[in-house]
Amino acid sequence: MSYVSGCFVDRIIGTLQKDTITTIFGPPGSGKTTLTFMYAVNCINLGKKVIYIDTEGGFSVERLKQINDEVDLTNLIVFSAKSFEQQQKIIINLNKEIKNSKNIGLVIVDSLVMLYRLKLGDDPQRINSELGEQLRLLTEISRNFEIPILVTNQMYKDFETKKSKMVGGNLIEYWSKTILEFDSENDIKFIKLRKHKFIGGNNKVNFKIDNSGLVEIKHRSFNLF
Repeated sequence: MSYVSGCFVDRIIGTLQKDTITTIFGPPGSGKTTLTFMYAVNCINLGKKVIYIDTEGGFSVERLKQINDEVDLTNLIVFSAKSFEQQQKIIINLNKEIKNSKNIGLVIVDSLVMLYRLKLGDDPQRINSELGEQLRLLTEISRNFEIPILVTNQMYKDFETKKSKMVGGNLIEYWSKTILEFDSENDIKFIKLRKHKFIGGNNKVNFKIDNSGLVEIKHRSFNLF
């Protein structure tokens, strides 16, 4: 079974890998959540169920229906976490949830790091350790049940290099075998492949967001008059 988004992203990364974590990171409003919705819709249309863990309050039934108004919402299981501790508990209980629900085809966490960032100042060593444990558990679930894990992440600009970096840095990069960067340049949104188990290169594609989801921009037109 192929797990795809149904848009140009499939050309960049192929199908979602079943035995690992795929991370997409970028600034707010860059299209990360829209892409997760596209994957969720396509997975449900394959007859599978989707577990969606929402930590940012960004989940929207209306947006899902914009992408596909015939999506079967009974095959969508949504968990809402309002604290890092709740997020930890939901991920710890995922094994049991997947066994009980059966026919789960995809797990999405949107986002993995917002609540982590809010908590990090309390005890960085402990919070990083707990985030690492969440990533380990998600990887174990992906391998044991042979389902993809898709997580969104935030970004920040390095003051010295001016480059975009993921929140969680090396910890998340270690556990994520596929990484996509979302950003914009001259007001044009783009997706860039940062890491993949099998695909090389640094593919970059410009896109826009409309009601159907993410749409590739193949060229720009200029009006000189």
